[in-house]
This record gives sequence, C-alpha cells and structure tokens, in this order.
Amino acid sequence: MVLFIRASAPNRASIGATNGIIQLMGGGVRIVGPICGAAIFSYSMHDGRDAWSAYYFFMTIGFLATGTSLFLPRDPCLLENEHK
Repeated sequence: MVLFIRASAPNRASIGATNGIIQLMGGGVRIVGPICGAAIFSYSMHDGRDAWSAYYFFMTIGFLATGTSLFLPRDPCLLENEHK
C-alpha cells in the first residue's frame, strides 16, 4: 500500500504531505470503525432481530473493498510514470 501512496504524490516534494493525509485518514478509520461495528452488532442483537445481519453487513463491506482493490493497477510504478 505504501507504494501506491508514494506513487499518488504529485511530485517528490509533496510525498510527506501525502503520507500525512493518509495517516490522518487511517487514524480516523481506526477510531470510527470499531464504534460503527459495535453499533451495528448491537442493533442486530436488539429486540429479536437477526443476529447474523451484522456479519452480512461486514461481509458486504469486505467484498466491496476487495472489488474496489481490483481497480488498482497491478504495478504501482505505472501510476508513478503517469505523473511525469
């Protein structure tokens, strides 16, 4: 993943800023993710709802993430060469 982040920087001078933005977003996801996951699990267990609905939701998110990753180029160097 670091190769894609490095290749997405518009120039060499902005690699640090690009890295910082990605770290900020990753930290935000690490904060919000468990909260949302616990809320979805709690909602699925409340008042006789289907307990598996939380797992269906998580599987859907996983499949969407996997499908989205298929749009990434096979070689991150190709992305870097497009900026030059």
